[in-house]
Amino acid sequence: MENEIKDSIFSEQVMEYSQKQILDLDKNFSFHNFIQGAKEAFKIIVEAFNNKKVDEIKHLVSTEVYDNFQKAINIKYNNYETFNISSVKASILNIEVVKNYANIKVKFLSSQKVTLNNKIKNLENIKDIWTFKKDMTTNSLVWKLVEVGTD
Repeated sequence: MENEIKDSIFSEQVMEYSQKQILDLDKNFSFHNFIQGAKEAFKIIVEAFNNKKVDEIKHLVSTEVYDNFQKAINIKYNNYETFNISSVKASILNIEVVKNYANIKVKFLSSQKVTLNNKIKNLENIKDIWTFKKDMTTNSLVWKLVEVGTD
């Protein structure tokens, strides 16, 4: 399948220079650990969204993303549709470093069971593109989700 994400951490667009910029800010940064954490964050955030519990993930998302999730929940739950994640693949699409802040754009391909009105509708492959941001001068391990989009 031509749109399928390979099990590679980086897409072909990620330049070694941008990888080096992150490592210049944090010598111990691990791209492997980042992508594993991003996949876990994806599952946690989608699950919180599906269960209408976005307050539980407020510390993981920017104010703008939080507000958009709240609005989307009000629209989505008029249709009683939920998604359960069965698998997730991820790769880094882009790295941007501005001063001490790093933005990492990640493409997720997930298989999700769609339930509509308590009946399993089908299994869908869903593509999401999320951007995580972090001040690299802090000791925090948390990367905030600052942008959510699709391919």
